[in-house]
Amino acid sequence: MVKPVDRPLRCLSRWGIVTPLALGIIIGASPSAWSQSKKHQEKNWKTYQRLSPDEKTDFNRKLKKWKSLPPERQNVLRQRMEQWNQLPPQERSLYEKRFDQWQRLSPEERQRIRKKLDRANGLPPQEQEEIRRRFRSP
Repeated sequence: MVKPVDRPLRCLSRWGIVTPLALGIIIGASPSAWSQSKKHQEKNWKTYQRLSPDEKTDFNRKLKKWKSLPPERQNVLRQRMEQWNQLPPQERSLYEKRFDQWQRLSPEERQRIRKKLDRANGLPPQEQEEIRRRFRSP
């Protein structure tokens, strides 16, 4: 049997759950909440229509690959893009230059560099910082 004191508490706790859910449904279903996303979708659609057939094919291939990634990987990539967008132009150009250099290396050279980096990560922090200082200058 339910105690009389418990009944008001249960009723309040139910309303504490039902009220936010109802508000969320009402706000989510309101036309103003959808109007911005609809405008955004229309803008994206117009941009997509301007692409050449080759660009559309490339975009669709990348979109399919993006959707196949697990959410954790998508979040990591989003964070990297946010960091990229915050970089000053000089650092972006340096990064692009170094990335191009990395791409031109053979797989064997890349593997050799990765092994050296693994060994360097085992060094004391002072020595790691000294190595970073030497390689930061262009």
